[in-house]
Amino acid sequence: MNKTADTPEHKIGRLENFPERKVVPVEVDGRRIGVLRRGDEIFAFADKCPHHGAPMCFAQVSGSMAPSERDEFCYEHDGFVVKCPWHAYEFDVRTGEAMGGIIRSRLMVYQTEVRDGEAFMRFRRVPAPSNLPASDA
Repeated sequence: MNKTADTPEHKIGRLENFPERKVVPVEVDGRRIGVLRRGDEIFAFADKCPHHGAPMCFAQVSGSMAPSERDEFCYEHDGFVVKCPWHAYEFDVRTGEAMGGIIRSRLMVYQTEVRDGEAFMRFRRVPAPSNLPASDA
């Protein structure tokens, strides 16, 4: 049985209506979600931080500092990280994982797709991959 087929798809808007690198609140089926555009991709996530429930639609978009050697600074994942407005926890919008593993909980990130300039989402959690690229240029 294909569980994705059982989860309704929701049209959330035209790609060009979502500004780059800015969280846009969207109401879908009575729920407020955050939508972030990065290039030709759209990411959708719950409006609740898994730490203490902060409204993630007010999150800042950034990258994150990666572990590195002393006196070496490695900034990664630019535009793929949302920062909680209350406690500054950072989450990768592709997986929901907390940056640096600071907390075990993940931000609820939903499946999305862009077709013919239209953005769609399903209320199905994106699975956490075992590894991400080390850097996003």
